[in-house]
Amino acid sequence: MTDIAAAFARHERIAFQFSGGRDSLCALHLLRPYWAAMTVYHLRTGDDFPETQKLVREIANLVPHLALVDGVVGEVRAEFGLPSDLIPTSATTIGRIHTGGPRLQDRYDCCARTIMLPMQARMKADGITLIVRGQRDTDYAAPVTRSGDVHDGIELLYPIQSWTTEQVMLALDAMGVEAPRFYAEGCKGALDCMTCTAWWDEGRAAYLAKHHPAKYAEYQRKLTLVADALRPHVAHLDRELTINED
Repeated sequence: MTDIAAAFARHERIAFQFSGGRDSLCALHLLRPYWAAMTVYHLRTGDDFPETQKLVREIANLVPHLALVDGVVGEVRAEFGLPSDLIPTSATTIGRIHTGGPRLQDRYDCCARTIMLPMQARMKADGITLIVRGQRDTDYAAPVTRSGDVHDGIELLYPIQSWTTEQVMLALDAMGVEAPRFYAEGCKGALDCMTCTAWWDEGRAAYLAKHHPAKYAEYQRKLTLVADALRPHVAHLDRELTINED
């Protein structure tokens, strides 16, 4: 905790970015002695899960300072299209000139526009000089940022950077904190947007079907639009792969 104490001593405007996942939940409770010195920020995407909303309300009753940031998922989807893990040429800006099909956007671009950029803008507006996150190395093949880095005048602090998932779960249990139920239900992580049509490996469909059937139906309708945009390209690819099999 020495590095944490030193980092907090260097700054007056400190933000803890709380996503609602187990890592940020663990890091937040680990930093209980520092709650009075920081503001917990949570971004509401506009398509939030009720489970996450409930958790944020619980956090609001614990920490002295909580700030909510509004995301712009509706505006982002309207301008750039639904997110997808695969982007066919027909769904790009230039491709749509020829096809007139729906526009799709890369999943990372959607997350950046919906979550990361609004949060970063709020950090700058509030004069934050230290950002604390529950980021861990195991989530990345090559982490872009590390604890202690300074970007755009803001220092980054990742208290559980080197922890394993097992260590996170054991720490939550030791602190008497329950992890969000997404994980126990087989999801890869805490889900940000209920009807996100990307991140196909997260387990969203099964979770929605079980706990939020109305949203599951909406999700399936949107996902079908993405699938319809992909199918012609997949068919062309299959034809190219099998041309000499007859």
